[in-house]
Amino acid sequence: MGLGNNVALLRRLRGWTQEELAERCGLSVRTIRNVELGSVDPRRSSVNLILRALDAGEVTEDPRGVPAAPDQWRGLPPPRHPIVGMRAELHELARTVLASRLTAVLGPGGVGKTRIALGVAAEIASTFRHGVLVVELGDIPAEEPAAPPPTAVILDRVTRLIDPESTRGDQRTVGGAPGVNAALLILLDNAEHLPSAVAAAGKELLNTYPRAHILITSRRPVTDRWGVSREIRPLPVEPAHQEGGSLAPAVELVLRRASTGLPGTADLARDLPHVVELCRRLEGIPRALEFAAERLRTIPIRSLLAAGPALRMLCTSDHSLSPHQRSMADSIRWSIDLLSDGHRWLLRHIAGLPATEFTYEQVLEAAGEAAGADLESVLCHFSDVVDHGLVTACRDHGYRYRLMPYVGEVVRADLDASPVAA
Repeated sequence: MGLGNNVALLRRLRGWTQEELAERCGLSVRTIRNVELGSVDPRRSSVNLILRALDAGEVTEDPRGVPAAPDQWRGLPPPRHPIVGMRAELHELARTVLASRLTAVLGPGGVGKTRIALGVAAEIASTFRHGVLVVELGDIPAEEPAAPPPTAVILDRVTRLIDPESTRGDQRTVGGAPGVNAALLILLDNAEHLPSAVAAAGKELLNTYPRAHILITSRRPVTDRWGVSREIRPLPVEPAHQEGGSLAPAVELVLRRASTGLPGTADLARDLPHVVELCRRLEGIPRALEFAAERLRTIPIRSLLAAGPALRMLCTSDHSLSPHQRSMADSIRWSIDLLSDGHRWLLRHIAGLPATEFTYEQVLEAAGEAAGADLESVLCHFSDVVDHGLVTACRDHGYRYRLMPYVGEVVRADLDASPVAA
């Protein structure tokens, strides 16, 4: 990608007009326009003014190819398939990542946090001259209350991606081949089980690399005091416009994923009402939709709907995923296992509520009937299970909630299997 295209991309990601960029860098609008069109060979001083205004570093060599694409992308690669139904969210998140040095992408399991984070990293990769680092955290054991957080493990993984030849001695020395002035985008993926370690590692990395930006994916908030958080919601099940025959993003995702299997799945387009019903039952959660699409390669959609689809049908044989990402049940248990006994106790009461939607007053009433219930603790625990994405707020209904799909089923199944319950 040439200089003009990069300048135009960075300007649009920040939401600036050519006039606003010209004002910020002290050049004429005509100069900005010519640079973006590639119709001039700009002087290095002019290019540096533009890049400084865009916070994209400076030119040290021939400016015609700068800012170039990063010379390194290390870790999980960008998505191979287009991100369905999230283009607006992707561009908005890209602006946020460029404007803030630390951004957390939040949402329940399976909502597509990793995918959109990787898409954003690919979108703005040319801004970071020394590369993009994708650091997987899902295989690190969860923090224990009595043990020190594994901050050094996270920092060591970052260091080894920056410089594979490096060895880490002192955890406060985060060095590497690009040096402390490196312009890096560091993506810390699957951080919900390591909140203290990720917060400490992020703070140290930002202090060590003044030009680095950090993007975190997590099912629960990590920090809002020195960064910003953006929530990712499930895909819409209904089309944005009722006219024109447009497909809802959730429906489009199912059709795309199912079409990569057997040729007969092309007939799904003729059975859209059942596809829409499937998306409604799965509430637009991308991972659940992808699991269902895998089943549709061998099972007719009407049979899948007649079976629920059952929780045990929502899984994948893709072993490149982490174990807790290979089925909806494992994904839900991953979040539940991060909770205390008090949280799990409250979830059992919520799962026993008769209505699909409920208010926090109903939760208090159900929990209050239990002997020795501490209502203040119930309120705190309820807030936590909402933060973990197991309970979600109903859109357009203040202080009304519902369990995410299949959470109640997992909670009840685990309760029945518990020796304490027996």
